[in-house]
Amino acid sequence: MNTTLVPSRRTTRTAPITTAHGTIRFPRHHLNLTGARTVHTPQVTATATALKTTFTEQGLMCLTAPAGAGKTFTLHTVLDQHPAWHAIRLLPQPQARPDDLRHSLHHALDLPGPCPKDAGTSDDLIRHALHHPPRLLAIDEAHQLSPSCQEYLRHLYDDPYTRIAMVLSAGSHRLQALRTTPMLAARVTRWHKLDPLGPAQITTVLPAFHPHWKTTSTDLLAHLDRTWAHGNFRRWATLTHRATHRPAPTSPHALLRHLTPRPETP
Repeated sequence: MNTTLVPSRRTTRTAPITTAHGTIRFPRHHLNLTGARTVHTPQVTATATALKTTFTEQGLMCLTAPAGAGKTFTLHTVLDQHPAWHAIRLLPQPQARPDDLRHSLHHALDLPGPCPKDAGTSDDLIRHALHHPPRLLAIDEAHQLSPSCQEYLRHLYDDPYTRIAMVLSAGSHRLQALRTTPMLAARVTRWHKLDPLGPAQITTVLPAFHPHWKTTSTDLLAHLDRTWAHGNFRRWATLTHRATHRPAPTSPHALLRHLTPRPETP
């Protein structure tokens, strides 16, 4: 497998995401893990290809992955590498209203003044800003969108004046919420699943991910993955955080004991 590190000049330790209350920056790595690096896996390459096609075609893509597999991290990493996409990154709150999306877009597009209270006036400003340049609108945790917000996004996507591609990022366990919504599902041009790391990838990806694992035997890496992490990047970040925390566990058994829920005492 060809595994290379993404150049640091193209990535940062935080990602800008716009909410209804403005743009904030979230840590990229789970637990803001010190020493963690971005690893360009085949999963990242496949996602980048799918996003590039979606942007070129001005299509609508649904990106899914199991919880903790790295879909949000991968999405923002790829967006950082393609500034020409003029990406807009939104994180809607659960059961957000269309007005919340209007406020988020107003902030993300850097439109002047506060977001107008009149929906029609706000939409005219947003539509004008989405005409040029072409943009990629990325919605994280899209399974949380209410039906009215999904309809609003469909309205922006279908508008003949806007020039946008769209990617909806959702957990695999919540994918049904998007598949059963005709207003969006019928317009999806690409369903892309991001898989967890496979057993054969663990011994090359983990040493590149964090220096703590560079001197770890392949047998131990395979054991930790098989018994606890299961190719899940969030779980590996948790393992790494605990393994490098002081005082550090003295053995793999002690490490896993710290991370495994203890049975309740009767």
